[in-house]
Formats: sequence, structure tokens, C-alpha cells
Amino acid sequence: MIGLFKKQMGWILVGVLLTSLVACGAVGSSEMIAYEEAPAAAPVMDGDLYQAEDRMAVGQAVANTAATDATLAPSDRLIIRTGNLDIVVSDTEGRLAEIGRMAEAQGGWIVNSSTSQYMQGAKQGNITIRVPAEQYETTMTRVKEMAVEVRSENSSGQDVTEEFVDLESRLGNLEATADRVRLFLDDATKVEDALAVNQELSRLEGEIEVIKGRMQYLSQSAAFSTISVYLTPDIATQPIEIGGWRPEGIAREAIEALVDALQGLGTFLIWLAIYILPLFIVLVLPVYYLGRWLWRRVRRARTG
Repeated sequence: MIGLFKKQMGWILVGVLLTSLVACGAVGSSEMIAYEEAPAAAPVMDGDLYQAEDRMAVGQAVANTAATDATLAPSDRLIIRTGNLDIVVSDTEGRLAEIGRMAEAQGGWIVNSSTSQYMQGAKQGNITIRVPAEQYETTMTRVKEMAVEVRSENSSGQDVTEEFVDLESRLGNLEATADRVRLFLDDATKVEDALAVNQELSRLEGEIEVIKGRMQYLSQSAAFSTISVYLTPDIATQPIEIGGWRPEGIAREAIEALVDALQGLGTFLIWLAIYILPLFIVLVLPVYYLGRWLWRRVRRARTG
């Protein structure tokens, strides 16, 4: 009996030992799996943290840009509109002046204007104007109404809303970064560190000014549309010319010659009345009457 009891106790102890080993192995495996699934975070340096923050800011800016661009109403979008017209007119110089006055009356201005000789007695010209965007369609219509014929018409628009919103986001990020760099400049204790921080601050401020300039250009370009007009004289309204002979030109030359003759006659009469006649009265008449008196006395003496 005692032998059997010892044998059973030995098997019991072996079973307890195996159970303990299995439990320890299970615990070790679970801890290893947990470590593999959630490894400890690597230490992050200040520079890495700064770059991570910048990457997060850039990502957020891109998301904000996309969201803003998607929610903008059509009336809030920045559209740069450009128009081109090729028209035939009866009076090139007169229409150029009229188009310029119209642009200025609407609050715009003339960008450039020029004329050149098209044929004898006729000129062609071109003019480029800037008008408020809301007056674009009205201006195009009014210019076409000045034409005898509209040869061609072209209108185009460039949507710069996405670029403007992106620049706005970049500007905000750069200004925030510049503010942080200014704090570093205040905390700098060494001259070398201060110079390095100041150089970086100057670079950031330069980029900020470039972005502001681009944003201003886009805003003004969208606020004022550009219209270019090319004007050709109407041949049908030009003077008739047959084999180099122009009747109306000859008639005009005859009228000019008549006017010149009348002007010459008038000039002569004025000189006669104001200059020649007084001299004749003062000088010639006394000599005439004196000579006549002397001649009578001589004749009387000879006959007496």
C-alpha cells in the first residue's frame, strides 16, 4: 500500500510540474505577442517633432484647401476673364477714342492704344482696356454695337480660385512659422545662433512677400477683365478711287485753291486799305498836284 501511495504521489507531482510549465509558456507567449503588436515608441528629437508638426500642418492645409475650394459658390470664385474682338468700323480714330472714354467711365483704364496707315485716307488701330469684371459683358456688347461688322469674337476665363486658396493657406503657415522663429531669436544667447535664426527669418519673410504679391496680382486680375479690340476701316465708307484718280480729292483740291485765292485777295485788300492807300494819299497825291500846278504855270508862261 505504501509503495502504491508513493507511486501515485509521484505522478501527481509530475502533473503539477507540467501544468506549471505550460502556464509559464503561455504567459511568455502572450507577453511576446503583445510586444510585437505594440512596440514602444522610438524617442523623437526636437527637430523630428518640428518636422512632424510641419507635415501635419501641410496636410491640414491641403485638406482645408480642398474643402474650401469645394464649398465656394460660383460668385465667390476668382475668374480672370479675357476678351478679343476684331471689328470693322467706319471711323477708326473716333471709335478708339469712344472705347477709351467708355472704359474710363466704368472705372477702368486704357492699357495701350495705337494706329497705323491702312490705305490712303484710312487707318487701322488696336486698343486694350481693363474694365471691372462685372462690366465685362456690357462692355463687349457696346463695342460690338460700334462695329459695321464683327469679324471675330473670343472670350476666355481662367479659374484661379484653387491657387489663391492654396496661397492663402501657405501664407498662414509661413506667418505662423515666422512667429515661432522670432521666439527662437528672442531666446538666442549666442551671436552665431542669432545670425542663423535671423537668416531663416529673412528667408521666411521673403517668401511671405512673394506670396502676398502673387495673391494681390490674382485678385486684381480677377477684379478687372482685359478686352483687346482690333479695328479695321470699312472700305465701303472710304473715298472712291478709279485708276488713281479720285474725283472727291480733285474737288477738295479745287476748293482749297479757291480758299487760298480768296485769302490772297483778302490779304491784298487789307494791305491796300491799311498800308498802300495811306501812303498814296500822303506821298503821291501832293507830288501829283504840285507837278500839275507847275505844268500849268509853264504852259501859261509860254502862251503869254
